[in-house]
Order: sequence, then structure tokens, then C-alpha cells
Amino acid sequence: MKVVASAPHEYEANYLFDGLGLWFAADRLTSDMGGSVRGTFQNDGETWNVTLSYQESGLAPPEGGETPGGTTVEHDTIREYRLNAVVDDEIGEKKVKCHISPRWYGLQSESGKDAARPLWEAGDASNVRINAGNVEPEAVQNLLSQAAGSVRINREHVKPENRRDDYSNVTDAARYVRLDKTESGPVHAREGPIARLGHLLESDRTGYRKVVQDDTERSGHYHTVTLGPMRTRQAWADHSIPREVKHYYGLAADSLPDDHPLAHPKLEVSYQRSRWDETLRIDDHDRIKQELEESIISLLESSGLPTTPEVDGGDGVFVPDQYFDAETTEISSFPELHLSRVESDQRNVVVRQLADGLSPVEWGSVETLVSDGGQVSPADIADEHGFHPDSVRKALRRISDMVDREHGSVSLRSHYVAEQVAEAVRSARESVSAAVETASNAMDRADRERLSERTDELIAFCNRHGIHVDEREAEIRVRMGDITGMEWRDLLQSLKDLWTAAGRDVSRLKEAQTHYRQNGTPYVRPARSVIKAAE
Repeated sequence: MKVVASAPHEYEANYLFDGLGLWFAADRLTSDMGGSVRGTFQNDGETWNVTLSYQESGLAPPEGGETPGGTTVEHDTIREYRLNAVVDDEIGEKKVKCHISPRWYGLQSESGKDAARPLWEAGDASNVRINAGNVEPEAVQNLLSQAAGSVRINREHVKPENRRDDYSNVTDAARYVRLDKTESGPVHAREGPIARLGHLLESDRTGYRKVVQDDTERSGHYHTVTLGPMRTRQAWADHSIPREVKHYYGLAADSLPDDHPLAHPKLEVSYQRSRWDETLRIDDHDRIKQELEESIISLLESSGLPTTPEVDGGDGVFVPDQYFDAETTEISSFPELHLSRVESDQRNVVVRQLADGLSPVEWGSVETLVSDGGQVSPADIADEHGFHPDSVRKALRRISDMVDREHGSVSLRSHYVAEQVAEAVRSARESVSAAVETASNAMDRADRERLSERTDELIAFCNRHGIHVDEREAEIRVRMGDITGMEWRDLLQSLKDLWTAAGRDVSRLKEAQTHYRQNGTPYVRPARSVIKAAE
């Protein structure tokens, strides 16, 4: 299928090359040329300007003037070197900047502290710390080689055969698309995928998540969610790389006219190395690109936005800039976000529990859990309300679907559950009714029990067929995913029947727009023709 091709943004890595030849070459050239050397080279029609310079390192020379590996280093002061290559354009943000440092067993700082200990077993080597921007990761090695050659460093020192991939690693990588600011709202909306990634995943108090929603400058100014590997797998079953999902504007966006690309926000996904103990290597480039790019596509689809510039009416969604072409690429498939399933499961848990009514001990327990916002013990709940601890434990067992209990502590299962229960608690304080319907429809108990079963059937049908109904806007949006091998009309008719049986307003569904793919082709079709004909 065709989807929009994302563009690379940041890329950071360490490339370790055998021997100190690269470091010695940079030292000799800067010494001979008065401290810096300049060069240029051409690559793919672009002119790259290169500078080689030095900086003090704070590293101590080896004792006796010789490394444990047998290399003579007759230096009183150890320097490090900057090899920077930047494309000659009006922006100057396409770059490969390299920090060259020596490595040997027992390397120490001038203060006597060990330095680069994980690399000691590699022997004498030159480490190149790379900070690149708007460059595909697989192109960095070639650009490094050309940059070195342009300032008269022998390219043999940085050829791939001399790179120690068992010690080289990737520490940062990001990809992005730029969206029209009038279209990107569903991405950062309160019920959009960024917020839902942060708040709808189960077991909020295990694993790592970080959510930022900053609208101080403008709507959607800076919205991010950072997920550790566990949460990543919950959202994308086949993914594991920890990541940050981000919708943000550049610093100068407000001062630019609407027809300027930088007046529009980026949707970006980046690798977060600090969120796990694993290491990504140079041969993981393809895996990194695939996971980040698939995340972007699934986020677009989850937001109800086109995933390709070629969708009817979708040409204005993507905004090309200097480094993002808004072109298409071919992929076989991409994983959909599972958040609708999590949301439905958690909503049903709360509705079922509250529809049956809660005992005073159960109410007291959930009130404490909502107001505390963290983990408390059953004894804490008992002390706060004057309950017997055994009564609290029994009550917690009865509402086990809503809470996590572990090692003597208890918490609400997720932030989303907490929000729904908090609303129910607030309503209960103002009502004499023992049953609170958090889904906003007030029904008598018999109707609620009947419609609860029908709602479960509706949710099961949607889950089975990968259907997500987005009711955030005045016009409902029904996303069906890939329905190859099925009939759109039949699916929509079945959805309508279950929707009606669950007591939902069929007039709203009639006005829905349906989004689906069939045999690789995306479609957007109104539901009115099928539903109207069926009535």
C-alpha cells in the first residue's frame, strides 16, 4: 500500500574505528594548519561545507607515553576534534557533526577518573560521536568518509571494514511528517492518540510514561508522550523500541505567514535510549526506521487523517518543507493502535461495576484511590474511613476489575479508569441513586442490564473487525481499517443493527463518514446511503 514517506530528523550514534589512526590524522592536520582545516564535497547534487577543528578534552595521556595496546602517544595534552559537515543551503540544518576522541585500555581523565570503561576491551581505537540532522542513518557512514577526505584525512581510517560494530551504537533517531495546522488538531486533541497513549494504557503505575500537553503559545504547541518498551508493546504489538511521540511547532512559527512550511507543526516519533537497558547497533537502522515510520502512519490513521497525500481530499494535510518532500512510499502493512480496545475494555469495567451499585466500603475505597492518585494500602483506606481492614480487603476483591493489588498496596488500574470513577464519585455525592451510569445515559436498572449485554456485543463486533467509532466531533467518524475480502455495506449494516440494539442514537451513525482500505485502496464514504436504505 502507498503511505506518506516520513523524513529523518535527529540521529545520534557512536562509531568506533580500530586504531588511533583517525585521531592522529586529525591531530596532525589541525597542528599543521593553525588549528582548523576547511573543505567541501559534492553528494547527490548538494554541496557540503566541512570544518575540522580541535577542543581540549580533559583526558590524560597514557603513562610512559604508550598505551597498553602498544601505541606511542607523545602528547602532553590530549585533544579531541570536531569534524562538521553541513549542506550549503538557506537553512543549514542538514548536517553530520562528528566528535573524534581517542580510546585505549585504562584511559583516564586528568583528575584520575576512569574514562570510556565499556570500550576498554576494544583496545586502541578512535571513537566518533555523531550528531546528524535531516540525514538518513544509512547515509551517515558515506558522508563521514567524504567529509574526512575533503579535509585530507585518509579515508582508510573511517572505512566500514574498520568500524567495530560490536562497540558502535545508536543513541537517538527521529522521523517526522509536517501537517497543516488546520488539519492536525485530531492528533493532539484531548481524546487524540497522544493523550490516549498516555492515559488509556493499563497499569499506569508500572513501567514508564510521560505526558506533556502545553498549549500556552497556541493549540497543539507542544504535546508529547514518552513510552517505555512495555507500553510500546501494548500500543503496537510488534514494536518494542521505547519512543517519544510529539506534536509541536517550531520557535518562530507565530511570526511566519501561513504559506511558510515552518508555520505548521511536526508529528514526530523518536527513539528514547534512556528508557531501556538494551542497545541498538548500526545494523538496526532498518528496524528503527520501520518502527518509527509505522508509528507515524498508525497515529495518522488513529486520528482520522489521511496516511497518503494521494487520498481524495488529503492533498492539503501534509506540508512539504526543505527536508520533508511529502511523497509516497510503498509498505506491505502497518500495525494499528490498540487504544480503542483498551478504552472499551476499561469503560466496560467501570460501567459494569457501578451499574450494580457499590457498597459503602467499596465507595470509600474508590474515593480514597481517586483522591490519593497513587498506591495506598488497605489499612490506609480502613483508617481513613473507620472501616475494618478485612472489610476493605473483601471490598477490593469485589471490585478487582478496577484495581491493581500488589505486595500489600492497591491502586486504580489506569488513569482512564481513575477519570471515570472520579466522575462517578462526584455524581454519587450529589445523588441518592446507588447506580451511576458514567457513559452519560440515565437508564433504569432493567434497561441498563439489557443494554449492557448489547453494548458488550457491539464492542466485541467492533474489536473483531478492527472497527473504531470516533464520536468526539459533531460528525461521527467510523474507521474500519483494511476490509479486503469483506463487503463494506454488510459490515455497516451489522454495525447499525448492533448500534441500535445497544440503545445508541442511530441518527448520529447515519451522518457518519466511514474510512477503510480495500485491496490497497483507501476509501472515505458516507454511511447515510446504507443506513437510510435499511430503515
